[in-house]
Amino acid sequence: MPQEELVAHALAAINSERKKFGLEPVALGDNQAAQLHAEDVFRTKQISHWTSSGEKPYMTYTRLGGEGSVHQNVAIAGFGPEEYDRCVSTIILCERIDPLPTIDELQNEMMYNDKECCDNGHRDNILDRDHTHVSIGIVYDEYYLALVQNFEADYGMSVEVEGTKVSIAGPMPAGAKFDNVVVYYDELPSKQAYDANKEKLAYDAGTLAASVFEPLPRGLKYQQPGDYVVIEADRWQDDSDGNLDVSFDLAPAIKEDGVYTLYAMLEDAEGEQFSATSHSIFVKTD
Repeated sequence: MPQEELVAHALAAINSERKKFGLEPVALGDNQAAQLHAEDVFRTKQISHWTSSGEKPYMTYTRLGGEGSVHQNVAIAGFGPEEYDRCVSTIILCERIDPLPTIDELQNEMMYNDKECCDNGHRDNILDRDHTHVSIGIVYDEYYLALVQNFEADYGMSVEVEGTKVSIAGPMPAGAKFDNVVVYYDELPSKQAYDANKEKLAYDAGTLAASVFEPLPRGLKYQQPGDYVVIEADRWQDDSDGNLDVSFDLAPAIKEDGVYTLYAMLEDAEGEQFSATSHSIFVKTD
């Protein structure tokens, strides 16, 4: 079956659920991180939010050009590695995958049977009102299907990095207010990271490394909390037309090699906080 038809079916299933709850549809994103992740899951036959190279979803999303904020769902159907090999070799007779009904079944599980396994994390991603796009990865054969949904809050913000100098600029959604930028740290991706985390049902943003706030009046300084760094921005513009323009030096937060991910935090019209970027910066000094 053509990939475009599979993706269109998966997108329609997502937007059907959003419509039931009075939410705007999400548009189909073109970032390829979801497809790459689905291919990785299909190859390893291991459902995971980490790729086999050790990347978390926001790392792959950034590396492949994503500029919004990404939140990932992963689902599989079919047989585990040993059974799969026996199915392929026809040692045993196995039920074959029909892709469209299987996508519907996985979507239904994430919507209506998600509490026990995942504390409704998949459902919350599907029904998040601040998500604007979803990029979808699907890989299948007769005995296994991998489905990855990368939900994005992408309002057109851009992140520019030159050395340790960072600028975040672009439009905010109607009614939203800018809060601050938070920076989280992860170790560099590795096979060891994958092996240690591949069976976890959820992933986090890493360890808080820094918070960025607006410039203080001359002579005043932010108090440093100790377990993370407070960075005073060089530029902080949040105008009445809903445009954001912030710049700062990330250097105080960089203590060691690793991945530093920048989240521009907004408050939407309903008072809920959400991130409009999840931009990963890979720091390796060797």
